[in-house]
Amino acid sequence: MIANASAGAALRRPLAVAITGSKGGVGKSNLAINLAVALKRCGRRVLLVDGDLGLANVDVLLGLVPSRTVEHLLSGAARLEELLLTGPEGIRILPAASGVPELTRLASPARARLVEALARASEFSDDVLVDTGAGLGEATLSLQLAASRVVVVTTSEPTSLVDAYATLKVLWCADPEKPVDFVVNGVQDQEEAEGAYRQIAKAALHFLGREPGWLGPVFHDPRVAKAVRQQRALLDLYPTSRAARCYERIALALASRVDMAQGGDDYWQRLLHGAASELPQ
Repeated sequence: MIANASAGAALRRPLAVAITGSKGGVGKSNLAINLAVALKRCGRRVLLVDGDLGLANVDVLLGLVPSRTVEHLLSGAARLEELLLTGPEGIRILPAASGVPELTRLASPARARLVEALARASEFSDDVLVDTGAGLGEATLSLQLAASRVVVVTTSEPTSLVDAYATLKVLWCADPEKPVDFVVNGVQDQEEAEGAYRQIAKAALHFLGREPGWLGPVFHDPRVAKAVRQQRALLDLYPTSRAARCYERIALALASRVDMAQGGDDYWQRLLHGAASELPQ
């Protein structure tokens, strides 16, 4: 468990992290959910944002049923605070809406209104974790560029590694200074995880001039699938499981390398005013 004072000053630093996947099905949303739980256990106020604007899934993974969606915010029928759900350990969750075309167009006035409302997120959260959509779409990239750090989740499969490198390349072409860290999910042991990371790091050093960060592995654990079927966070249902310990270590590693000057309080302002202009032409 990491819910104790030994977490130290690192866990008091603000986080604004976009968690993205090299492709669908790599465990991105499970990582985002469990990192949020781990940070909450350290005394942080955590806002978990379902950033897959066209296909909401965080609420489904946790068995939550939103009575209102982002669409109500855009129409003026609800305030931001009325949309937030309460998840495990008391984390706050902003669920996405499915099938709302306004949210998939970065330049739309509706999206600007949404981001302006979300700029108040720092009033009720220390940390913002954004579970982005997979792939390299414009909306996903804008969320990544607004964050102070990006975590790319991949598996050790060759196709996943190729996609992970492509994600890194696009990110660094858009923002060469963006801190990017990697997590390798579903591996059997440390050797498999580090071997997969080294493949990406070697290619990045050769072609992009530097290596991404390494947060560690999430080991294969059948209890992850059991937690998904029961619509519970793994850290909530199986807190001492093999994968749960990995999530806790990653949360500590992530928090320890976040610079205080890159806090989460202005995440939404960066998204509104900066990310769109940073998109490659």
